[in-house]
Amino acid sequence: MSNNSISTIIKDNEKFSPENYPKAFHELSILNQGVAHVAIYFKVEIVISYLKDHSLKTDWVEANPALARLITSGFFKTSHLESLFESCRNNKVFLYDLEEYVTRLLLIQRN
Repeated sequence: MSNNSISTIIKDNEKFSPENYPKAFHELSILNQGVAHVAIYFKVEIVISYLKDHSLKTDWVEANPALARLITSGFFKTSHLESLFESCRNNKVFLYDLEEYVTRLLLIQRN
């Protein structure tokens, strides 16, 4: 997680709703705008994997080095997003819905 430690608590039965996490989705909006010009190759995989685990597959980095550099540079503030991903690891439905939401934003809202 980023150097700013932010704690989000997700209950086991909680349903995902982006309105409940305005700071996280403000971060996502800024990140999305910042990477809109970058090639789409593995865009979703790189962003989600980095936010979840700070981990990227070599194939992804080789296919989209510009995005990998942007995401891992620390340029984008993602502490709220990272906290949200960390907090829902045990709530698989919430995690799935969160990943789907992030995917839709990254693929649909290209500026």
